[in-house]
Amino acid sequence: MVKVQTAILLSLSLVLTSCLSVKQARIKPPQIEFTLQRVAFQIGDTKIHAQIRQFGTNRLTLVNLHDDEQASVDAAVVVLEKRGGRLIELTHSRNRRVAFILSGKEYSFDPNRIFSSAGVRKTVRGTGAIPDNAYAAVEQFAGEFIRHFNLDQLGAFIALHNNGNGGLSIHSYEPGGDLAADTDEVFVSPEVDPDDFYFVTDKHFFTELKNRGANVILQDNTIKRDDGSLSVFAGRRGIRYINVEAEPEHFDAQIRMIETAMELIR
Repeated sequence: MVKVQTAILLSLSLVLTSCLSVKQARIKPPQIEFTLQRVAFQIGDTKIHAQIRQFGTNRLTLVNLHDDEQASVDAAVVVLEKRGGRLIELTHSRNRRVAFILSGKEYSFDPNRIFSSAGVRKTVRGTGAIPDNAYAAVEQFAGEFIRHFNLDQLGAFIALHNNGNGGLSIHSYEPGGDLAADTDEVFVSPEVDPDDFYFVTDKHFFTELKNRGANVILQDNTIKRDDGSLSVFAGRRGIRYINVEAEPEHFDAQIRMIETAMELIR
């Protein structure tokens, strides 16, 4: 009888332990709350907004400039709710290019091509010849954006991007590729989708990511091709920069990539 009672008690103990383990597995860790701030920048006669979310006290900065690449932002939020950090998101029209009105005429630009004078000259578009004051308005906005968020004072930051299947990929940076001039070194992983890759300005980051089997490009910081991108801005100033680029459908992969980038910077 004693043996039977002992067996029953052991069985009940195992069941309770199992139930507690399942319950604990279902409990998610608490999310880090964020504060939200919106900033308005004036470009000509148009206001363009940036949205800043600060998660906890971690000051590591992530930046999204293309308003049509929302999956990269959503992936970053998943990570920041666990790890903390600052997310800067340019918000305007859910389009890649920013449109603005100046003296009754409309112009547009790629917001990731405005961080040098050469880049601004290449990216601003409109009907007919582009007047100098349109270029000046975009350069002024770029300078205000950098100064307001102190991007030139940071030791490192992460950029967030998405790309389309079959478009921009790690192969674009290989010898003979469209962007080969931007490349110091490139590592193509045989295991990773070519659309999911890192673009970095720091040799240490390149080596670490290569050793982890990731697709990664090290920028040539002598800047042979000045496209005015945020990576060019960072490379010229010795700022450690990691761009996390992935297909929007590869959401879980981009989450893991952002987590890795944050670990490397820390």
